[in-house]
Amino acid sequence: MKRFCITLAAILALISTPAMAGSHQATNHQATNHQAGTLSISGTGKVNMVPDIAIIYVGVESRAQTTKDALADNSRKMAALFATLEKAGIDKKDMQTSDFHIYPQMHYPNKAGQTPPKIIGYIVNNQLTVKIRDLAKGGTVLTALVDAGANNMSGLRFDVANKKAKLEEARIAALADAKAKASLYAAELGSEIKRLKSLSETSHNAPRPVMMRAAAMKMEMDAAVPVAEGSMSFSITINTVWELNQ
Repeated sequence: MKRFCITLAAILALISTPAMAGSHQATNHQATNHQAGTLSISGTGKVNMVPDIAIIYVGVESRAQTTKDALADNSRKMAALFATLEKAGIDKKDMQTSDFHIYPQMHYPNKAGQTPPKIIGYIVNNQLTVKIRDLAKGGTVLTALVDAGANNMSGLRFDVANKKAKLEEARIAALADAKAKASLYAAELGSEIKRLKSLSETSHNAPRPVMMRAAAMKMEMDAAVPVAEGSMSFSITINTVWELNQ
């Protein structure tokens, strides 16, 4: 009888041990897979700045029956533009050729199919990007360029020479905004933020150009062009993920 009891106890031990081990492993597995709650929040920081640079896009379009004549006319007028800019105190490093094209001027007959289109001349277009660092000269420089032969002004925009410090202010403000939102949501959920898990910066906006186009090949200006630089705003947007205390 004693031998039977010992054998039965050994069998029960063999049966129960794997089950208990399996239960212990499942508990550990659940603990390993348990993740703390998180909040995904965006934040925005904005700063205002007074521009100190004007950037203009100015050039000359020339037309003639031959490419040689069109190019000669364009080169002569562009040389006058460079001389005008140098006289106005614009440094050579602030002048850059941004576009140059030579293409035929086509004539298309009124009735398609009867007479093929033909070349009646050539167009040369040379475009400059110019930075004006003394905004007080902006209007005067524009007027002088037109007087010198510029007939293609495709844009004007303002910028800030050194905006690094201001953009850093916007980044700090964006992070503070995101953290404040995360704290608010966490408090409403009965928790609090523990730490920042991830952060990414998505965008910052730049000033848009003001379009200025010459209405005719010949344009006369008796006074300096009025230019108002106003103010500019830059914004930084960040995306954050915060871990919550459980």
